[in-house]
Amino acid sequence: MASSRIAIRYSKSLLDLAKEGGQIEEVKNDMDVVLAICADSKDLSNLLKSPIVKAEDKKAVLSKVFKNTTDTTKNFISFLIDKKREEELPMVASYFISSYNDMKGIARATVISAVSLSDETLTQMKSYVEGILGKEDIELTNEVDPAIIGGIIVKHEDKLLDKSVSKELREIRKQLIYN
Repeated sequence: MASSRIAIRYSKSLLDLAKEGGQIEEVKNDMDVVLAICADSKDLSNLLKSPIVKAEDKKAVLSKVFKNTTDTTKNFISFLIDKKREEELPMVASYFISSYNDMKGIARATVISAVSLSDETLTQMKSYVEGILGKEDIELTNEVDPAIIGGIIVKHEDKLLDKSVSKELREIRKQLIYN
């Protein structure tokens, strides 16, 4: 719990720095990269968590890993290391992206289907989900789960719209058992 509060505070600070520097889009792209690299690299996660590795060594490694990022991002990562909060970097990136999306009015949703959806179908689903959520800009991802048999499941934050065949079959089963 304390860890997430710390990450939220640092992400807000980074968002303020990005706004002041007029680099909000660039820093958001940097945070996408940071989040992806931290998620993919177990070695980097271990480095961030290691109390044995010196701060200077961590700075050297991270400056090479994130060499294509903006100076704002590089300085911020260095600042986190100075404050001994480098372990929070993935969470800070995640909260930054979330704050950015809130600021821009972007919502994320996932559509789960039994088969992969075509681009045309995803476009139609996007406008359908935008209507349901009352948001104008939705980042829609498609996950495939053959277990739902058919139909779709839409997930957005803590909301779930289940229009799958498997759910309908469960409902019919309940009715047959309890009636």
